[in-house]
Amino acid sequence: MTDDIQVVPDPVAQAAQDPQPSTVLEQLAAKRGAIADTRETFIPLPGYDKEPPLLLAKYRLIDGPELAQLGSDVQAEFRSRWDRQLYMAIATMIRACGGIYVDIAGDGSPVPLTLNGEAIAGYNDDLAQALNFADKLPPAHRDRDVLIGLFGGNEVMISAHSIILNRWFSDTSINVSKEMLEGNF
Repeated sequence: MTDDIQVVPDPVAQAAQDPQPSTVLEQLAAKRGAIADTRETFIPLPGYDKEPPLLLAKYRLIDGPELAQLGSDVQAEFRSRWDRQLYMAIATMIRACGGIYVDIAGDGSPVPLTLNGEAIAGYNDDLAQALNFADKLPPAHRDRDVLIGLFGGNEVMISAHSIILNRWFSDTSINVSKEMLEGNF
């Protein structure tokens, strides 16, 4: 009597042997998968993106109802077109931000930026303290004041960063960090 020996294929080796999508439908299905599966990205922050250490924000995809609520809140608070655009961008960045990261060597390996051993979760007081500008914020400040302070009060820089984030929102399959660092924006 012989023993039946079953060989279990190595999934990594199998994936390497699997042919790449060859038909148009397979290629389109692969692209659709990349769009559907990507829900987070890292985007370098302007002014902190030229040489290591690089400062990045980790953003998540937010949905239409969240954007609509942000829009309603901003529209109720601000009257001028510029203020509405700027503060909508700021509100979107704050809502979508999942943490602040640093790429120490500039090699594409971001790690959470920490303060007292705790990861900095977004545009908040911890970030202002970590980067030594908390004393420059208004006494009753909000997260948006921290974001504005991080960008040195440069509203156009904030707007430019928002364009990059919106570019990713419109096509989550792209690597906006890579495109930005390569000068494709």
